[in-house]
Amino acid sequence: MNTITAEVPFSKNELRYRLIEPNIISSAECATLISLLEKYGEVGDGYKGNAHPHTPNETFGGYSLSGHGPHQHEPEHILCLQVMNRIRLQTKKHFKLPFLWLDFGHLVFREATPMDASADTEEYSHPWHKDNQSAHVKHRTHTGILYINEGFEGGLTRFQETEFGPFREVTPEPGKLVTFDVDKNPHSVSKLHSGKRYVLNLWFSTRLRIYKNHRKIFRPL
Repeated sequence: MNTITAEVPFSKNELRYRLIEPNIISSAECATLISLLEKYGEVGDGYKGNAHPHTPNETFGGYSLSGHGPHQHEPEHILCLQVMNRIRLQTKKHFKLPFLWLDFGHLVFREATPMDASADTEEYSHPWHKDNQSAHVKHRTHTGILYINEGFEGGLTRFQETEFGPFREVTPEPGKLVTFDVDKNPHSVSKLHSGKRYVLNLWFSTRLRIYKNHRKIFRPL
């Protein structure tokens, strides 16, 4: 299958709706975010305790950044808020947006835990979707994905992109950010073959009504 990786520079046309930026946080900051997730994250977080929301062959866990919870004044949480705001401002600047509010942040891991023979035939860790396709998230306009570790096999983000073939594939690297316009970027995650993949996911909106969520999340700053 013909693909092109994100190490090839984005075209001018592509930059209108998608951006990749390496090394936006340091290795020490990546380690701190992983520590936050390992200390306070929960298996099945965000999916009502379901440890396998996308595939039975992966265990999913997360730490929600929604303005609630007992750890909001922990140093690791504060650093995570600072990183999220940095990403928000970078996204706002790149897409030339007058306003951009954070709706929700989710520090997550996926761990390959093959259960049966079906693991050999699976293609996706997370199948093709848009981040505003469900009724309760129609307001989301932009997404950020920050990769914070390496040492796993698979788990590549793919974008549908006819300009480059079947899809455009992004190789995860610690500190690499991919941010994009939700409406123009159906995407998926390829099968995670082995290891544990850590990511900070961010969902933004240009809708003013999301400002209340934004303020609540960033209140500790």
